[in-house]
Order: sequence, then structure tokens, then C-alpha cells
Amino acid sequence: MSLLASLLGLWNDDSFAAQLFWGIGFLGLFLIILQAIFGVLIGHDGDTSSGGSIDIHGGHGGGGSVVSLKTVSAMLLGFGFGGAILEKNGFSAGISALGGIGIGLLIGAAYFALMNSLYRLRSDGTSVLSDAVNHSGTVYMRIPGNVSGAGEIQVSFGGRLQNVRAYTRGMGLATGTAVRVIALHGDQALLVEKLS
Repeated sequence: MSLLASLLGLWNDDSFAAQLFWGIGFLGLFLIILQAIFGVLIGHDGDTSSGGSIDIHGGHGGGGSVVSLKTVSAMLLGFGFGGAILEKNGFSAGISALGGIGIGLLIGAAYFALMNSLYRLRSDGTSVLSDAVNHSGTVYMRIPGNVSGAGEIQVSFGGRLQNVRAYTRGMGLATGTAVRVIALHGDQALLVEKLS
């Protein structure tokens, strides 16, 4: 209880700018921890596959997304904690914010470089992904109909259960729907149909 009282005392002694920096840093840390929990408990990376992400490799899950929840979380962590530390060391709120932005961008760039290098270590997955054809799986993230957008399925191939981006030609498929993989859709996705 004394630790909590000490932290609350420090929080109350800080300026509004420092409290804001600490809050943003802890938000970034919370998002990173939440993504780790998603990865351990349900086998999903906890990241979004929104159409608004900028992807240099053309596919979700390739590790090349510049704007993803993981990258934003890392940047928030760097901005918040970096700004708070600078503000604690006597810098003005403006200088601390600029320093925090710089630290956040450096951490985000380091994360991106790490993920990009890990992506390059993997094969492109085309030949392995083709092994999923004719296997059945389950819709993990809703798949819009008429090949209008991507969803995600969980399908077992190559000796393990994998999450793969997927499209369907028919009506949209809700989460939990049993599907069969009928073909590849480009290099990084599958074409599926509902199992009858």
C-alpha cells in the first residue's frame, strides 16, 4: 500500500504536463502488455488489420506495416516516458514534448526495423501457403463478401495452426464460420468458401 501511496504522491507533485506525459507512456505500456496477453492466451498478435495501415510488403502479418497498433504503442511509450523524463529534468513542456516526439519516433523506427529484418528472414510463404488449399478452417476475423475486403481465418497446415488473411467470393462470413480453402488469393492470402 505504501508503494501506491508513494506513486500517488509523486503523481500529485508533478505538473500537468508531466502527468500527461506519464499517462501517455502508461497507455503505450498498457497496449503493449495487452498485445502480449493476446499473443499468449489466444494465439493472435492483438494487432489490427485495418485497411488504413501502410504496408510496404502488401500483406497483413508480413511484419512490414509502418502504421500498426504495435508501432503506435511503441511510439506512445517512447513519447510519454521520454517527455516525462525530460520534463522531470527541468526542460520546459514544449522542449519535453519535442524530445518525447523524437524519442517516440526513434523507438517506433527501431521497432519497424526489427520487424522488417525478421520479415526478411522468413521465406515469402507462397509455396507454404499453397499447402493450405483444400484444408478446412474457421473464420477468425469477419470476411466481407464479394472479395470486397480481407478477413482472417485460422487453418491448420504445415504442422501448425496459423492465422492467414482470407477473402471470399460469396456472401460475407462471420467470425466462427467453418470454411474450406479453395485457392490462393495473391501471394499472402487465401480464397475460402463456407463449408456446407
